[in-house]
Amino acid sequence: MFSHTKAEICGRNWIFMDELLKKNHARCMDILDIQGFPYLRGTRQVLEMAGSLQSKYAYHQWLELLRRIDLTARYKELFMLPDSDLEKFCAKAGIECFPGRIRAYVARCSAIIMGDEKRNHGFQETLKKKAAEALKNPLHGSVKCFENSKTMDGLLTEDVLNKVSNPQKSSGVRKSASYLEQRIQRSKQAGKY
Repeated sequence: MFSHTKAEICGRNWIFMDELLKKNHARCMDILDIQGFPYLRGTRQVLEMAGSLQSKYAYHQWLELLRRIDLTARYKELFMLPDSDLEKFCAKAGIECFPGRIRAYVARCSAIIMGDEKRNHGFQETLKKKAAEALKNPLHGSVKCFENSKTMDGLLTEDVLNKVSNPQKSSGVRKSASYLEQRIQRSKQAGKY
């Protein structure tokens, strides 16, 4: 399933974490799971965007939004676990069991798993299909994690949603060269290359 060891280890630990959360009924309401993508979740509004993504930029913004929704909820869910179960997760992950370290590990694993799976043929099409299918499912979380479920406590701002629904248009003008490119050009002009 995974193409490298780090992703495989993170995947196993992710499944273990999900089992602990389910066992303790520590899942956030107001968001939906996407079958086959345990590191991505979304609100109905965000999942509905899957069918109308107009560019690669919009798709990547949407994908990162799904990941941020999952991480935001997951941090809250993890810290609802009994200390003994949280310590089991930390032991399994091989990390010190304090909030900053747990958040860093979970964010890193989310990125590693997603990066590995993005290499799979048909990843984008499968994700969009599964996101649309998730809309048919009822909400199953039992814990209120967000005071404002519409904005997910500021995660779903108008600006963020606009980046997905109204992606940037290319002006046709190349942006200025990076600092490194500029230095290379100056060196070439000075005859150093």
